Amino acid sequence: MDLLYAYCVVCENAWAIRLHYGLALPRLVLALLIASVGAVNFSRSVRQSLTIDEAMSFLSFSSKPLEEMFVYYDANNHVLFTLLSRLSFLALGDAEWAIRLPSVLGGIVFLILLALVLRRLLGESWLAVAAWVAIASNPLLLDHLAAGRGYGLALAFWLGAVFVLMSGLETAGWRRWAGAGALLGLALAANLTLLYAGVAVGAAYAAMRGRAGVKAALGIVASTLLVAAPILYPALRHATGDNFYFGAADWAHTLDQFVWLAMMPVHGEWNLDAALAWQKALLPWVLGATALAIPLLWRRKEAFFAAVPMVLTFAVAEAAHRWGGVKYPLGRTTLPIFVVSLLAVAALASLPKVRYVVLAALILFTGSHLAASRWNHFGEWPEDAENQRLAAIALERPGKACSTWTLVPSLNYYRLRYRLATPELVFNERGPECVWFFAAPDDQQWPRDNGFQPVAAGAQSKVTVYRKPANEP
Repeated sequence: MDLLYAYCVVCENAWAIRLHYGLALPRLVLALLIASVGAVNFSRSVRQSLTIDEAMSFLSFSSKPLEEMFVYYDANNHVLFTLLSRLSFLALGDAEWAIRLPSVLGGIVFLILLALVLRRLLGESWLAVAAWVAIASNPLLLDHLAAGRGYGLALAFWLGAVFVLMSGLETAGWRRWAGAGALLGLALAANLTLLYAGVAVGAAYAAMRGRAGVKAALGIVASTLLVAAPILYPALRHATGDNFYFGAADWAHTLDQFVWLAMMPVHGEWNLDAALAWQKALLPWVLGATALAIPLLWRRKEAFFAAVPMVLTFAVAEAAHRWGGVKYPLGRTTLPIFVVSLLAVAALASLPKVRYVVLAALILFTGSHLAASRWNHFGEWPEDAENQRLAAIALERPGKACSTWTLVPSLNYYRLRYRLATPELVFNERGPECVWFFAAPDDQQWPRDNGFQPVAAGAQSKVTVYRKPANEP
């Protein structure tokens, strides 16, 4: 009986089950989910091809000597991630998983912190599990918890700051403020797109601290700058407005791509016009209803603190566009907005009167995310889905490889990775000396017109590998 009691104690009803050492069943489910998603993300980092953005970051920055990493700046350089990826590359080699390792580890930390934040908001409940699943199942987010970019790492640091500040809403001093600021500084250093969400969280916390708010804001800002500036300055000193080229011209374009990447089934042709009308129409209503309901959380301080940054993040993004000419978030740069918005939705679940409405919304988001799930490629880079396998075909015969320009960075990475007997590929280079030609779906005519023969093709990417017959010059 003692052994049985140690493993399972059944209390008054099934919701009160406690496992070994008093572990709650929802907590065990969350732990299993975190372990499972972390394992899948690591598996993806091993088996999925390096994409154009990952390859450009590696070839231009992470693989360079330290003194050459900061000669120029590009928005593709997520500085802290780039530095950590370089350390991983030097220690573990140039395999895809080694280049992506900082992102994968940051992703696991993000998933753990997400569970901790939701437990503070909703307790040891199945609602907390439902909220975690609704956020963590987002396919765009999952892509960036595995891909070699700085988004997942930055979100982990940002969520760490949220947890630190949430734990000190009543009594906190300079040490907590400095710690939260340091985490926000690391988030910015990993990816500048966390600026809006970082400002929103800091402002929400300062406003809620009343008279201590000014001191809190100063402590957070000072610590953020002290941590971020030394990491970012060597790269950003070369930055110009032209370097920040990625983004949307309006919120409608932001919504279109987000719905397609995160909510639409993507097991078909890339076509923004195919986005489901009801999803595009419903999402603004969900966000609007959430924003209007946030004042109801005023007496629930932790929930209010978790919800307010959604409104402030949109406001800061709008202000940056109107008065700074900064483009609106687009594609992967919407990830901070998605996370702050779903946290706000989850915070509303602490209100008994709307709990089941929120649960229905969480289930709807989860269903849409699972319908759009992809496990063999990254949604924003479908053309690079099979480069890992297709590039290896060039080992069959030495000779110069040429390709469509969008494939060049990834193929140059595999040229080095596989030690291919070909010089560096150049954008849109094509001529009689090309032995191999890697053609994107819309670039098949040139190799056909010049006597190349197809030898392989990617099922997902629709990239075709062409080879010039051996008897031709």
